[in-house]
Amino acid sequence: MKRLTKMMRSEEDVQNVDMTPLIDMVFILLIFFIVTTVFAKDKGMDIQRPSQQSAGEVDRESLLVAITSEGKIRAGGQPLSINSLRAYVSNRVKKMALPVVILADKNAPIGLLADVMDECRMAGAQNISLATEKEQ
Repeated sequence: MKRLTKMMRSEEDVQNVDMTPLIDMVFILLIFFIVTTVFAKDKGMDIQRPSQQSAGEVDRESLLVAITSEGKIRAGGQPLSINSLRAYVSNRVKKMALPVVILADKNAPIGLLADVMDECRMAGAQNISLATEKEQ
């Protein structure tokens, strides 16, 4: 009986470090950093914006509409026609009052730029601006 008691005490004296809480914390931190990371949305188009001295910052929450030098329109990562642009902008603006930022190539047709601005205005967008780069 003494021997059994002695063996039980010796097993109790051995202390092990439980790694489970540490592993849980590592996974929680990993999830936190993945969720809070901001991923930049690729416009999917090569656009050379015009430069201006008075260029300002763009809100993070804005609807981006891109116009290439060839006259192609793209919004939300998908190509659009001028006819479908109004419905697209209307759906996005009604959900949240987003400002519309037009990323037009400096060689884009000015008539198309005017049409895009007009379609955005007719879709209900209150704040429409043209994105430029700040001159160095």
